[in-house]
Amino acid sequence: MLVNLATLTPTMQGALRGLVAEITEHDGISPINESASLGIDGLRDADFFFMGRRSDPHGFVVCDERESTLQVGVHPQHRRRGYATELLTEALRSYPAFSAWAFGTLPGAPELARRVGLVPTRELLRMERDLPVPGDDAATGYEIGPFMTADREQVVAVNAAAFAHHPEQGRLTVEEFDQLAAQDWFDPDGLFVAHAADGEVAGFHWTKRHGGGLGEVYVLAVAPAHEGKGLGRALLSRGLRHLAAVGDARVQLYVEAAEQRVVRLYRNAGFEIAQTDTAYRA
Repeated sequence: MLVNLATLTPTMQGALRGLVAEITEHDGISPINESASLGIDGLRDADFFFMGRRSDPHGFVVCDERESTLQVGVHPQHRRRGYATELLTEALRSYPAFSAWAFGTLPGAPELARRVGLVPTRELLRMERDLPVPGDDAATGYEIGPFMTADREQVVAVNAAAFAHHPEQGRLTVEEFDQLAAQDWFDPDGLFVAHAADGEVAGFHWTKRHGGGLGEVYVLAVAPAHEGKGLGRALLSRGLRHLAAVGDARVQLYVEAAEQRVVRLYRNAGFEIAQTDTAYRA
């Protein structure tokens, strides 16, 4: 039985999170991203399709209205029965312009996309490297220090300018920043802000810790007016030194495959591609 719901009860939130956890354990990768997770929590606009009982679903699609994405998952014991095809087909009827993400681009993803009439349109790379790293975190003309609450609106403005052409990241609002800062993982000491000589925020490096010795370059942004001055490398180095100092042994980041200049920057910093996520659209 397929059910469409716009609001989840606490019981259904728990059931969906349990299913996501089982899929993640089996596949070695989560079927949803952070934005969809916030949708499950009711912090972002999302719609949901379920297969199975509401208290014990065996398949789902999260329709993330903020990022215009569809994220599908089916319990390993219920696969190869057409459930993913049925779920995605139904979701596409309601959201035909949304992209369907395949995190890790697992073997069945391309065939599922073909069955529902989707083609690959975008790739996101997860890159990783070991910590610690050598590096100089000084940048002439800038002062890099920990985040202060007074920086928040300028940080959001720099993010918007740096990611003006990015379909999701550039849309971050002050309200969404506050929602992320309220998450358990947020640590203001892991958000580094670069100020120019005039006091304006010129860039920032927001780090994230996942536990188990894994850290993340969550967001690294430099205002366009301050590009080409070594600030990005300095911010990257500062954040990586912090992650190593607090006990992380490895660090990851996500970058658009099409952004070859940025990919080269991270390769030069010792990062290697560990995973490719693929977005499919009609």
